[in-house]
Formats: sequence, structure tokens, C-alpha cells
Amino acid sequence: MIKINDVNKVNDLKTAKTPKASGGESFSVYLKETMKPQAAPVGPGGAISVADAIFAAQMVDADEEKEVRKKLIKRGQTLLEKLEEIRDGLLMGYISRDRLIEISRLVKDNRYQSEDPRLQEILGEIELRVEVELAKLMK
Repeated sequence: MIKINDVNKVNDLKTAKTPKASGGESFSVYLKETMKPQAAPVGPGGAISVADAIFAAQMVDADEEKEVRKKLIKRGQTLLEKLEEIRDGLLMGYISRDRLIEISRLVKDNRYQSEDPRLQEILGEIELRVEVELAKLMK
């Protein structure tokens, strides 16, 4: 059997006393001095660094590449539409020579270059297909 003595005894628990600060007011005076707002001199603006210039050039290049990419995609879509016109003309049994000349001119004009090799490859295949179909019809 276990014996429990003095369950209500609280004297064993003592609160921790905070130690008194040493140094008196000298520390608080120092603290107040450092907290005062001070006007810091502002120097002239620095020149644009080389890294900033390179970054700006890359941003321009990226924007130009996006524009070229949009133009290439639009060109590819236009060429695919023209291929569909050729197909429709073949199915109906007639396609005008003027239409073929217009499509041929479209293929030869407005060739843009992109840094994206996959996009260039796709456009090259579309252009080749249009040229093949035009060559067949021009015989």
C-alpha cells in the first residue's frame, strides 16, 4: 500500500524571482539614444550595372521571341487553312489558278525564324506539304 502525505501542501512550489537589472539608468539612456531617428545622407543613384543591362536585354529578346513565335503560329494556321482550301477544291473538282498563285506567294513570303527548333520543324513540314500540293496542281 502507498502512503500519501500532505496532498494540499503548496509550500514546495516556489515562484521564480526575476533578477534585478544591473547597470541602472545608464543602459536605458544608451537605448534611448539609439532609438532617436537620425537623418541618413542619401547618395546619388548608382549607375545601371552590367547585370541589369544584360537582364534588360534578355527581357527584350524574350518579348521579341514571343512575338516571333505568335507570328509563326499564325502563319502555320494560315497555311493549314490554305491546305484545307486546296483539299476542298480537289474534292469539288476545281481550284482556280489565281488561288494557287496566292497560296504559293503566301508560302514564299513572311518567313520568320524562331529559336524553337520544334516550331521551325513543324512550319517547315507545313510549307513543304503546301509546296508539294501546289507543284502537283501546277502540272
